[in-house]
Amino acid sequence: MKRPNLTSLALFACLSFPVWAQMRGIAPVDPPPPELVDTVKFDSTKGPDPLPDDLSLMPTGYEKPSAGVEDLHGLARVAVLHEGRVKPFETFARHILLQLSGKRSFEGRSAVATVAEVLFAPESTVHWKIFLINNPEVAQGMGIAEEKHRHYSLKELQKGLHKLQTLVEKASKVPDAEQSLTDKEFLRVWSNVFLFVQLGHTLEFAMPSPSFSLRMPESRAALGLDEERTKFSFWELMAHAPAIARVLEGVGNRPPDERSGIETEVIAVSQAMFLNSQTNQPSPFKPIPPLADEGMDWLSPSEAVAHPEKLQAEHSLLDLWVKGLQAYRGGDQKAFDSTMAGIGRKVEDRAPKIMAGTRFGIELPYQRIDPHFKALMIYWLALIGCFTFFLLRKRWIYRATLAVFLIGFLFHVGGILARILIMHRPPVSSLYETFPFVAAVAILASLVLEKFNRRGIGLLAASILGVILLSIANRYAAEGDTLKMLVAVLNSNFWLSTHVICITIGYSACLLCGALGHVWLVRALLPGGQDKPERLKEIQKMIYGTLGFGLLFSFIGTVLGGIWADQSWGRFWGWDPKENGALLIVIWCVILFHARWWGRIRDLGMALGAVFGAIVVSLAWFGVNLLNVGLHSYGFTSGTAFKLFAYVAGELVFILVTGIWIKRRQLTKP
Repeated sequence: MKRPNLTSLALFACLSFPVWAQMRGIAPVDPPPPELVDTVKFDSTKGPDPLPDDLSLMPTGYEKPSAGVEDLHGLARVAVLHEGRVKPFETFARHILLQLSGKRSFEGRSAVATVAEVLFAPESTVHWKIFLINNPEVAQGMGIAEEKHRHYSLKELQKGLHKLQTLVEKASKVPDAEQSLTDKEFLRVWSNVFLFVQLGHTLEFAMPSPSFSLRMPESRAALGLDEERTKFSFWELMAHAPAIARVLEGVGNRPPDERSGIETEVIAVSQAMFLNSQTNQPSPFKPIPPLADEGMDWLSPSEAVAHPEKLQAEHSLLDLWVKGLQAYRGGDQKAFDSTMAGIGRKVEDRAPKIMAGTRFGIELPYQRIDPHFKALMIYWLALIGCFTFFLLRKRWIYRATLAVFLIGFLFHVGGILARILIMHRPPVSSLYETFPFVAAVAILASLVLEKFNRRGIGLLAASILGVILLSIANRYAAEGDTLKMLVAVLNSNFWLSTHVICITIGYSACLLCGALGHVWLVRALLPGGQDKPERLKEIQKMIYGTLGFGLLFSFIGTVLGGIWADQSWGRFWGWDPKENGALLIVIWCVILFHARWWGRIRDLGMALGAVFGAIVVSLAWFGVNLLNVGLHSYGFTSGTAFKLFAYVAGELVFILVTGIWIKRRQLTKP
């Protein structure tokens, strides 16, 4: 006779028992204790589900784990499905940490170490100040003390979650286009708490829990469990399902007062297991691929455990994750590495086609090197070097600065190329990605100018643009530095390679033109700056050339955008804010050229116009996204409005002050 499958017995004994027991009159299934119903459910389309009165968000009552394991490289390589793409755990962890805290590391921990602890030792994370709340009105609305550094722990937020739930219910009823920045922040904080809690419960089924306690030595002996322990995990009890079935055999034929203490205790544990299986929630951590090596229906461990048929099919992979958790909590580095390697081989064997399309060999070094951040730091050094060169006029300083700058540019371009290879598309699909790309094109053009000029002007402009644009990109990292899949409006490599590339090259040229306009104005303001008109003429030639370059690519990109719109939406032009912004860039460039040709403006007017052109580009590039309307509002970021308006105001003051000052000098010059 064929031996029954262990998982089937477990499911029968532990999941079906409460229903069968009710039919036999043993006892009704009690409502789950508070510690079992401790996850926050949220559907953005319906609003949040009610929170339990006795709220316990993260798993509690577990034995304190060891210090964990130090080397997490094995875990970093594990494949995870996230946001429609299979990525290494390291990329997943960076995305999660950026989303929660806006940072790439947390209290000295890497993103991998941070998210690993949330998964493997969640009870130790409730005091972490990991939740970023940008808007102080959210903290006030929740009734919690405002933190100076805007970061809060789950323990602190827990006090105000019931109030937050009410505020989220109101905000979720408001149409997206009409939601205020405060409403959006309420929803963001709520979803982040939900995400954190989901991650903390992902592997709870493998942790010894107070809910699965067997205090009688006789009960533990009857089930073949470790007699030195009293707390067990859901997974351990499932493995002893045949013993549970033997203990409960015939128990329904006897009244409750005739049952033994062993039977009573095993019945209670069985009920707790059933209720636990009913409260398991899906998790964003999905490392279990489909058996058929097709589609993207990956599972989280908690999701697999909650469904009998999935649990049986995924038993071997789940068992590896259980061993990984035990090794982590026990501080066993060797066992942890071995388990992670086993998971990697299992996934490769099960999903060879899916894994063949990944680029983990490029993506992991990209994440660890963080090339754009390193490029930013090097550009800062180059900018300081440029100022030092202009102050001391030593050629060795110029050569050293140029060498340092080129190292930063290699990191910069290397990061862009890595993203192209990882995502199999041009690197301009999100608002974040356009900043490094626009910076790279503008810097390359600056270096070309520097090759012919060799006076440091092009190098200075390149350093300024590199610092500014990569600094802004760093602010947008939480939105776009996570290697996401394309949004629907950009899902075309052909048009990304034509329309979007041309438009962004136009941005680059116009911004370089604006940077050169700043250099001309500052040089003209300096004492003796107008005594060498040939130097100012050289800068004017650069402004003129880059402006023409920007006009050409902005015009071509705008026309190509109209063709794309006609194919996608059935109309060439719809006066969308983004379309209007692109048109404004073209119009402004044309105005400057015609004003210069007709003699309406001269060098001063051209420099001022170039600076104002940078304002037009910034509004067309990401300013219109703040409106959150139109077909191109895919890069909306709520926290940039004040900074953008401050930049525009500062530039207008700069234009006004320098224009008046230089004009007065010209008029008073004999």
